[in-house]
Amino acid sequence: MPAAKVCKALFRTSTLLLACIPMLGMRPAVGVILLWVLSALLHRLLVRTERPAPDVRTFLFLASPFLLMMLDLLRASDPLATWHISERSSILAIAPFVIFMLRPPVDTGLRDRAVDVYAFASLALALFANFNILAHGLSADLPFAQAYRQQFSDATGIHPPFGAYFFLLGALFMVERALRTQEQRKLRITIALLLTTAGALIASRTPLIAFAMASLLMLWSHPERKRALRLAALLIGGLVLLIALIPSARQRALEPFRTDLAIPTAGASNSVSERFVIGHCTLELLENNWLLGLGQAAVQPALDTCYEQFNDPRFLNGSYSTHCQPLHWWLSFGMLGALLFVALFFVPLRKAWGTRDARLAGFLLFVLVCCLTENVLARQWGVVLFAFFLALLSPSLFAGAGSAAERSQR
Repeated sequence: MPAAKVCKALFRTSTLLLACIPMLGMRPAVGVILLWVLSALLHRLLVRTERPAPDVRTFLFLASPFLLMMLDLLRASDPLATWHISERSSILAIAPFVIFMLRPPVDTGLRDRAVDVYAFASLALALFANFNILAHGLSADLPFAQAYRQQFSDATGIHPPFGAYFFLLGALFMVERALRTQEQRKLRITIALLLTTAGALIASRTPLIAFAMASLLMLWSHPERKRALRLAALLIGGLVLLIALIPSARQRALEPFRTDLAIPTAGASNSVSERFVIGHCTLELLENNWLLGLGQAAVQPALDTCYEQFNDPRFLNGSYSTHCQPLHWWLSFGMLGALLFVALFFVPLRKAWGTRDARLAGFLLFVLVCCLTENVLARQWGVVLFAFFLALLSPSLFAGAGSAAERSQR
């Protein structure tokens, strides 16, 4: 039994350490992922207690995007470049392999602790970033929103929309925990308010919309309907007040109403109008490649070639991707990629709705909405977090999968 206890403790510790993703940084996160896999493998090899049978169907389903990326290697003109792109998304296969094939001890208590640790790690990142910004100040030559986002990126090394993604997902988890249990409710609400404020300061519009929609979905599942409606009104009112009071959020919220809805002239684009350039080139490429796609490694060069016609050097730095995950997979892998994106969210969301799992449903809706304006699953900041929590929080997704032992853990 000592070996069993050690293996279990090692797995739980590595799981909670991986939940600290916001504070880990991407390179240390790779080491933690390796420790997580190793601890699960050791538990599988050394501990001979009853456990659910491997759930091959759920594993293959959740890992299917990475398996499709591996198939894409077969047609790549530069397989090495395609592999480097795919490697960032390998967690899409690793996480479900750990949870559904190795079957380590995952129960409700571990899931709850993991989301709590994640929220605290997000709060630590928010405090670090904002203390750094206070210490160094903001550039007087830029609008508040742009200056704040630039300073946030310099302080943390994180692209601002993904900072908002971290903070608002942590707030969402705290909202769900506060709704479900009275334990430390005031503390959780306080953390949720602080993280929501941190997300609003970054002023990325889509994560704020995603947070509002996912929170409303979780509130709708609350058994006390009148109380849920009051809380929903309070949530929307609080978000509107935050956006009105925070200069960066107010500026970015008004930007769509102050921008001509057309492709901008060279040098005159902003965060709204540049989407017209990106959308124009993405749809232009899809017209001729909608069935089979271009292949992962060919997408960015093709977009860069299209951007040249606009004579704006900002679009030619190699970072202006499709900014839309479903379109990115469609352009990369053809119709199969687009259908796979829909299935990856629809199947677990349907399962969560059927089992009244508000946390999983809210998580999926939040990430889904964020994917509409960012390539969340193509960047390590987004895909590690998504794959880890999707595997950790999901039950077996198909009828008949799992066992009595697994159901008792939940």
